[in-house]
Amino acid sequence: MEKKAIETTDDFYEFLKIQTTSSGNYIYRGVRNSMFKLIPSIGRLRTIDGKQLSIKDEIALFDTFKNRAYPFLKDYNDDKLELLSIGRNHGLPTRLLDWTKNPLVAAYFAVEEPFAKDDEEQTEHSCVYIYNAETPVKLGENFDPFDIERVRRYVPKHLDNRIISQEGLFTVHNKPYTAWEPAELITILIHKDIRGSIKRILNKLGVNASTIYPDIDGITEHVKWMRSNIH
Repeated sequence: MEKKAIETTDDFYEFLKIQTTSSGNYIYRGVRNSMFKLIPSIGRLRTIDGKQLSIKDEIALFDTFKNRAYPFLKDYNDDKLELLSIGRNHGLPTRLLDWTKNPLVAAYFAVEEPFAKDDEEQTEHSCVYIYNAETPVKLGENFDPFDIERVRRYVPKHLDNRIISQEGLFTVHNKPYTAWEPAELITILIHKDIRGSIKRILNKLGVNASTIYPDIDGITEHVKWMRSNIH
């Protein structure tokens, strides 16, 4: 697993140059804290006594969501992957992990939120994960997400404005309680002192809250950021 660092704005421009001219099946995931591993949200969920959920518990959670969300999602009721992707977008813990095909979007997610005190106690870096798969993701492919033997990629058919603007897709994890660390993974570490500059650069390039979240909430967040000293 390869690691590289962005310590200056020149380093960031070099990162963009490399990623926008490289050929391959690259996907990207940006996280605020470099200690955040590639573990889906269901893998971070715990029972009341602190234990991991079993596959039986996970399926029961999904079935409850499917049953109660039926009036809103009945058109997708027989498609487990599509229901999981919709649930994930609304905060349901799942074995899906969010990625993007756009390195600019991933960089934005890495620097979007302020670096908190708890973050600084763990690390000095945010990061962008880069994964280059051997083959392109197959659009329209369907499979049982609870019965897979390897991590697979999935592009949802239910494309809302956010997924479209973020060029989003998911990895579906066969072992969602264990950090995914494929040999092809590259970790780009972004030093905390350069996060604000990167966010301003991305804004100049047209990547900000109003384009990442193309709705009233995104516009509000962008206006607030422009008129504040948060970054």
